[in-house]
Amino acid sequence: MRLVPAFKLYVINSTEVLHGLYEVVERPIILGTGEEIDALDVLGLGAMLTHHVWDADPNSPGSIFVLKMRSWFESVWNLLAV
Repeated sequence: MRLVPAFKLYVINSTEVLHGLYEVVERPIILGTGEEIDALDVLGLGAMLTHHVWDADPNSPGSIFVLKMRSWFESVWNLLAV
């Protein structure tokens, strides 16, 4: 199974997360054969990152976001990474 990236995620010291969504665009791509096709692509370069921090309150939005993103990362790493 292949996983197409939808966002950037940086987990820093298990307490901070930088997260940025990729924008999907339609653009022409030239294949190795020279043929040009219309394709859907993601724009990772320039994706705006948001900063989230685990704090003293385990129910704060930042703490919950960091916990969920760490959990998501571990699930992908353990089940889908090759």
